[in-house]
Amino acid sequence: MAFLNCNLPPFVCLIRDEYLYDHTKGHGEFTVAEIHSVASMERRVPLFETLLENGVNWTRRPITAFCWKKDAPIYPLEMHHYWDCFSPYVNVNVRNRLARRRAELIDHKGGRHWGEYMFTLDWSWEDRTILDTNFSEDPEHKCCHMFKMDDGNFFGYPNNRIVWTDDSYIYNRLNKNPGYIIDHKIYNVESRRPVETETDDNYMTEFGADVGVSYDKV
Repeated sequence: MAFLNCNLPPFVCLIRDEYLYDHTKGHGEFTVAEIHSVASMERRVPLFETLLENGVNWTRRPITAFCWKKDAPIYPLEMHHYWDCFSPYVNVNVRNRLARRRAELIDHKGGRHWGEYMFTLDWSWEDRTILDTNFSEDPEHKCCHMFKMDDGNFFGYPNNRIVWTDDSYIYNRLNKNPGYIIDHKIYNVESRRPVETETDDNYMTEFGADVGVSYDKV
């Protein structure tokens, strides 16, 4: 995983000019911008780097700085992102199954917003030589799916705040909380088998009978 900064699939949008002047002026004005990378810093929202049409490269702007429609509504930051970054180790990819899919995002007040999927930010703790004190994988993993919203903004939401669409597959979309429960179990195998099955120098394993073998329940 990339540390701190990671390339994105670049996309052209608008930056609200007040973010270029420390909010002292530029309100209601816009500059063409191309977002090309993201910075991940714990306890901050993802911060985006953009190349402006005048040749200036500007780093670490929140997603509220950007829109793709000049009449996009202005929301508080907590409407655009549901979580801060979980670690400085961030991975970016486009989930192929979700590519260009539309979805309904549920905000923290229960409001619904439609948009189109762009890419995903995902976190872990890559440097095992440094004490892991964050929450990227424990007690629960969260990722951030980035969306181009119908209203002209950009949102980044986790799986549990998104209901997807797929006309050829999804026929019974959710209209209420299904009551799913988070799975806190850690799945591994190497600590579950009895000691006598540990490996040795033989290239092939011994073959046992396939009848009457008992296995522990999960």
